[in-house]
Amino acid sequence: MTSQRLIQEAKNFLRSGTPIPDEAVRPEILRSWKRCWGSHVPMEHGNKEILPLDAVEERIARRNSLCQVAFPYLDGLYDFIRGSEFLLLFSDEEGYILYARGDEDISRTARENGLVKGACRSESRLGTNGIGTVLVDRIPLQVFGAEHYYEVHANWACSGASVFLPDGDIGGVVCLSGMAEHVNDHTLGMVVAAADAISRQLKLKDAYDQLSKSYRNLSAIIETVPTAMCLLDESLHVVAFNTQATRQLALAPAELSGADFLEVLGCGAVTAEDIKTSLSNRTISFERGEGKHTISLSVESTGHQEYVAQIEQLSSLHKRVNNIMGNEAHFRFQDIIGISPAMGEAVRMAKIAAQNDASVFLSGESGTGKELFAQAIHNASSRRRGPFIAVNCGALPKSLIEAELFGYEGGSFTGARRDGCAGKFELANGGTIFLDEIGDMPVDVQITLLRVLQNREVRRIGASKALRIDVRVITATNRDLEQLVDSKVFREDLFYRINVLRINIPSLRERTGDVRQLAGFFLAKYSDIRPGGRVEGFTAEALAMMEAYPWPGNVRQLENSVERAVYLAEGELVTAAELPPEIRAFQGSAPSPAVPAAAGESPSGGEGEDEAARIQDMLHRTHGNVMEAARLLGISRRTLYRKLQRYHIDYSSHRI
Repeated sequence: MTSQRLIQEAKNFLRSGTPIPDEAVRPEILRSWKRCWGSHVPMEHGNKEILPLDAVEERIARRNSLCQVAFPYLDGLYDFIRGSEFLLLFSDEEGYILYARGDEDISRTARENGLVKGACRSESRLGTNGIGTVLVDRIPLQVFGAEHYYEVHANWACSGASVFLPDGDIGGVVCLSGMAEHVNDHTLGMVVAAADAISRQLKLKDAYDQLSKSYRNLSAIIETVPTAMCLLDESLHVVAFNTQATRQLALAPAELSGADFLEVLGCGAVTAEDIKTSLSNRTISFERGEGKHTISLSVESTGHQEYVAQIEQLSSLHKRVNNIMGNEAHFRFQDIIGISPAMGEAVRMAKIAAQNDASVFLSGESGTGKELFAQAIHNASSRRRGPFIAVNCGALPKSLIEAELFGYEGGSFTGARRDGCAGKFELANGGTIFLDEIGDMPVDVQITLLRVLQNREVRRIGASKALRIDVRVITATNRDLEQLVDSKVFREDLFYRINVLRINIPSLRERTGDVRQLAGFFLAKYSDIRPGGRVEGFTAEALAMMEAYPWPGNVRQLENSVERAVYLAEGELVTAAELPPEIRAFQGSAPSPAVPAAAGESPSGGEGEDEAARIQDMLHRTHGNVMEAARLLGISRRTLYRKLQRYHIDYSSHRI
């Protein structure tokens, strides 16, 4: 790193208008300095505006979805860095600090410097710093000592990384700040890993939320979701529930039906006001019968003076892991959409894998849904009540990956916590660890991983003894591992160790018939949240184009294309003109669809009979569940009801 003396001299050059030598200061710091100087940001004193607490709480409330994910994760991260004399901060997209935790000494120093909750750390106010400059440049950055534009911060070191929202916008910045003498090579890597984990969890949460919103029939939702749910009326009595709820609450259906939900919980930890103002992941313990139960309770209003309570039974280990890692396995096999033989074979193999503990290797192109399969395998296995830890091996810095995976003892390297840190394998004990992009793992770490898989024990960095672990390992990559083995980039012995059960996730172009079904699912998903009215389907020409297109980006690209088309649609049907240009320009031979996708088209003759037969078949397969049948047919529920009326089909006759 450039010496502080040279950096200070460079700052003097900036004041005098003298050209600054390239070696005097890092390019990203110099760019920021020039922006600040050009905007007349003062070096000697900055704008130390601090919002009142009620204004901070209002900002948090407006960013509720982001903060609900980020804050529990940050609490867990702070537990790991406690005692290291660092201040853990989280700002919003404008640079206002919404979260600040640190040890007593560093917190006192921070208050003296205006580094507190409610302070604005934007570059336009305080110059170059680990929050404001990260917001401008959208890259992780460590600002050390005199690199800070505002000179009062010359004794500080700040490491910041952006948290990205599902739409790609910056939601905020995770920042570790402390005295410059305490910084180490792992500080920025830790912040990058934290920001990436929160960003990833936001994407998974968004996908899960949107999936839930696509279902309009609340009774069907309650019966089909994998977690326990209760529907409460205005007086908080239970008016509907699923089978899982009776199990999690240890009550017979007759005891739960009509019961006062507060009395069901049997504790003072939750009030009626708590429920009516929404709860998120409130941990509650109660005794019933001969057992003690610990649940995580989340409650949301339906907007019609009714409330949906979601209940999960958690072991203490699972709860601790989720608070620290921000990772949960949400998806199950029923969330995998597709009727093609290729996808059916992949699901069949995955269900076999879920029945045992053999190592699973998922291969497939980017965007095919490898993590969805990993989560589904975990949730169908005997380990489903244990933790699910997902690690992107390609996203972790090489210098950090071994400590992240296997942990470290206190004092094993500069800046390490005094009491050490558990690695991902320890945290996954009793559950599943998913190692994505394993083809990017450094060779030296591959050796350690092989030893862990062979011996079923892990040794932290700096430890003298190994710890026994019980972990199911699922790996994935979009690279050709056999070729990497031939090139000596990936160890052959590790390849055979992880490649016990290999599941090939087919590309979308290999999934004959699934484009129609997936397109219908995504259309219903985005049509439900589209302002200005619903879109009911696709024209035959648009559907034919989509079925002919090879989809190099796979399901992820298809979802993006359908979302775009839904928002561009001017009528009830998506037309070919509203598809992305690369699909319209594709010169492939699009097959003529057997059944028009548009809701308003009226098949006649044999074509109509075929369609009616398909509808009857889907209703039979779903036992009369109209919503599920519509999803399998790739059309909206409203469209299916119209077809039921047209063909005089009684869906209730299929119920059992």
